Amino acid sequence: MRKAGLVVMAAAIAVGGLGLGRAQAADGAAMAKMHRYFVHHSFGFPMNFYRFHPGPHWDLMHASALGLTPTQMQEERRLTMAMMRDTMRGVARLRQAYRRYRVEARLPNPSIRVLVRDVRSVGRAQAYLGYEMIPYHLKGYRVLDAAQRHVYHRLARENWMHRMRGMHG
Repeated sequence: MRKAGLVVMAAAIAVGGLGLGRAQAADGAAMAKMHRYFVHHSFGFPMNFYRFHPGPHWDLMHASALGLTPTQMQEERRLTMAMMRDTMRGVARLRQAYRRYRVEARLPNPSIRVLVRDVRSVGRAQAYLGYEMIPYHLKGYRVLDAAQRHVYHRLARENWMHRMRGMHG
């Protein structure tokens, strides 16, 4: 599950290399720090989705191999920044939901109704983080033309095989 964190952390790293302003790079660093809090992605995001659709930040990291045009790079940057912004917002909501849950759970005689509400809030925040990246990843893919998509699939497959070899020694 640690790999889902890599998805967004890679986006933060990519931001630093995109020639964006210091404030945006600082946002990327803050987002990476916040995302470490959310190190588990329900829904098997890495295995089920990221493996096949690594996202706009990944597209930018492979801009040369994909042959991205300046217009495509601009759109991939826009998608990456929007995804990071939404992820930061989602991580903040998740942290807040966990805080409320922990406070209530520590009480000597907590309210069942409140604890159930808090757990549902945590679940909604996790689900948001599970689904909010999907449109950005698919829109990033749709920026590519047919020839670029062919290269994309080859590179994504190689990327996944490399990750799996790294995990298993």
